Amino acid sequence: MDAPKKTYGTVLWIIAVLLATVLATDVFSIVTTYQQNTVARERAETYQTRVEEAQDLVNRQRDIIFYLVSDYEAAAYDDPRIERIAEQQLLAAEFQLLAMQTLAIQNSQIIELLSASP
Repeated sequence: MDAPKKTYGTVLWIIAVLLATVLATDVFSIVTTYQQNTVARERAETYQTRVEEAQDLVNRQRDIIFYLVSDYEAAAYDDPRIERIAEQQLLAAEFQLLAMQTLAIQNSQIIELLSASP
């Protein structure tokens, strides 16, 4: 009769350990969910500000791209010091690099906004 009591005690101990494990995982899940909600709330509070900053950046970059074309035309065709096509091509390559850098900045800003959206 002593053996069934020992088995009964062992089963109760295993059940207690399993219940403690379930409780610990539930507490961990609740804490993790709370932290995620806090981060999401903070992002949502600053989202409009970040969108406005990105819009300002895009507007400035749009102006830069617009003026790149007119500046290139003035530098390549209206400058009397530019006499060879090779010089015009060099200027074109420089202006293309500036335009690509501007587009890269815009792309990184868009990616940042999409990754941090609320």
